[in-house]
Amino acid sequence: MEPLRLAQAHPDLRSHGPEYNGIRVAQRKPPTKSIRHSIRILLRVVALLAAAAIIDMLSHASVVWTSTRYVIQQDSNGMRQRAWPANIDLWPTWVMLGAAVIATCVQIVSLLTLCSPARHFHESRLRTWAVFFSSLFGIAAWVAAAVYFKIQDTKGKTSWDLWSWSCGHESLNNGKMSFETMCVEMQATFYSSIVVAVFEVLSLAIFGSILRTARKEYARITVEKI
Repeated sequence: MEPLRLAQAHPDLRSHGPEYNGIRVAQRKPPTKSIRHSIRILLRVVALLAAAAIIDMLSHASVVWTSTRYVIQQDSNGMRQRAWPANIDLWPTWVMLGAAVIATCVQIVSLLTLCSPARHFHESRLRTWAVFFSSLFGIAAWVAAAVYFKIQDTKGKTSWDLWSWSCGHESLNNGKMSFETMCVEMQATFYSSIVVAVFEVLSLAIFGSILRTARKEYARITVEKI
């Protein structure tokens, strides 16, 4: 009697075969989070932590420079000299710091959307394009910042920046910390930026893979309906 009452209550079920009804049932099932989706969340979390670490290290280095740029120190030979050169290029630091701040904001928004339970939002075309362009922008920004940061470091004596000066004077102290410690921070900043850029590429590749799989599944269901 139960199947009969179900058929009377839903006459559309009688007009289709079991295959169609199976598709309808499958469509009503809540979507499960795939392994790739979980990997994307993990990549975003690690990238967010790396970007936050870059902000912390560069902010610390900038504060140390600001508070010690006029300090006079005595080197190993007994000669007194300024802890910092009179003219130091801070643009590499500001560019990298700016990239890290923007990336942190983007990562937070991305994590919020990834963890959003709203299915219609995840399937919207607007979100697809937003993820695509924000990822491309993030990759380009990190690559440009890392290249500029490294190029300025290689100039050395012709144009000192925080990285080149601290690594070139590791035996000295600026009054608050050793330049050797600051050198390690600058190196960690550079390699962290590369890690974030690589994770952005991986996240975008996984997103593209998820999108292709979803389109294939949608096309399969559409064909089976016909």
